[in-house]
Amino acid sequence: MRKDRLTYFRKRLLEKERQLVDEVGRTAHYGKDQDDDSIKDLGDQANTAYTREFFFELGNGDRRVLRDVVSALQKIDEGSFGACERCGEPIAEKRLEALPFARYCIDCQRVVEQEERMAAG
Repeated sequence: MRKDRLTYFRKRLLEKERQLVDEVGRTAHYGKDQDDDSIKDLGDQANTAYTREFFFELGNGDRRVLRDVVSALQKIDEGSFGACERCGEPIAEKRLEALPFARYCIDCQRVVEQEERMAAG
């Protein structure tokens, strides 16, 4: 991949990384920022527990994407950015435009998703 394109993708990935770090921090703060459960009735405690779980799950999704973004930045540094982790073929630039932290080419992504669905039952 050309150096100018790598610079472009690095910039986009760094912006996404900053956004995700902010988002993960915010959801962690909201999850911890609940009132003391001992002074609430049972309904309020259940609502608080649900809210905490909701923010925790939001944070988990952001953490997964953040992990992929950091991995993509490392691949730029190593010179392997844009190669599918499964087959080694180049990932289409249109796919990288849409998802600069994509790990797989579109064909391998379909296979991975199918394998995940089969494993889930």
